[in-house]
Amino acid sequence: MNILPFLQSNPLGREMTKAHLWDLANAAIKKNYRTGQTIINENDIAEVFYVVISGMVKMFKASPDGREQTLYIFGPGEIFGVCAIFSDMVFPAGASALEESVLLTFKGDLVKDIAHQDPTILFNMIRVLACRLKESMALVELLALKDIPQRVASFLLMSTIKKDCREEAAVDLMITRREMAKIIGSTPETLSRVLKKLAMENMIELKGRRLRVLNRNALNDISRASVMY
Repeated sequence: MNILPFLQSNPLGREMTKAHLWDLANAAIKKNYRTGQTIINENDIAEVFYVVISGMVKMFKASPDGREQTLYIFGPGEIFGVCAIFSDMVFPAGASALEESVLLTFKGDLVKDIAHQDPTILFNMIRVLACRLKESMALVELLALKDIPQRVASFLLMSTIKKDCREEAAVDLMITRREMAKIIGSTPETLSRVLKKLAMENMIELKGRRLRVLNRNALNDISRASVMY
């Protein structure tokens, strides 16, 4: 894979000079991860950040008794681990591969060196983090204030928003229902019942692991409803 064109099309490299993109590309380390493999543990010292080339990565928090809350799913082109390199160097959660994945890693010191010459990369990271903050706030609201059907509808609506914070048409969700249940704080059984009902009413389409949003307006009505669906 030619890393330079990938970085040019990635939010990280937006509007950066070709010289600095070459610096990033030459310093990138490509790593392969098998399904379920740990990428980094919570509270590990983080000296690099990551960009997903292919596959999917989940970030999660685990309790001492083994319960797990999935915080975010990263797909191709997405960046994670940026906060750690600019703060206390401690990674705030665990990250592992949901499927066979290929990642690029970049040392934080390199980004700081480039930023001293061209702050464009910092603005790009701020854009990414701003979108991430918006999504995190929506997730907090989802978990704290909504019942399970509302959570499902809200999550599906959130998932049809592109990572540059603009809306787009219906998209496919390729995570498992078990992972989706972890994100919304439900059980897989309850989630399956809600999804089946949504499918019967033609709001979504279910085909095995693939789930496709068909009717955003109807899901929005459920998300905002004050009564149980």
